Amino acid sequence: MDRRNPMSTFDPSIPRLPARGTNVSAVADSFRTAVSGVAFWASIPLPLVILATLATGVVMTAPLLVVGLVVVNVLCAALGHTYSPNR
Repeated sequence: MDRRNPMSTFDPSIPRLPARGTNVSAVADSFRTAVSGVAFWASIPLPLVILATLATGVVMTAPLLVVGLVVVNVLCAALGHTYSPNR
């Protein structure tokens, strides 16, 4: 207690509660799970889209589109391979 002010309530020995903040690792884990889930589910219909572009002849008019779809499918498969829908 402060001797000059006997009504002072400041006591450095009283423990203070920690400031409430966000748990960065929990947010990062949620973000990773979301990205992995979106990539997993996107990699399922993409081969059908690629087959449709090949069947309709789009590959002749826009070959870079088909190459881009294949690259996106490979990236989605790589990012989504750790996702488990049961989590």
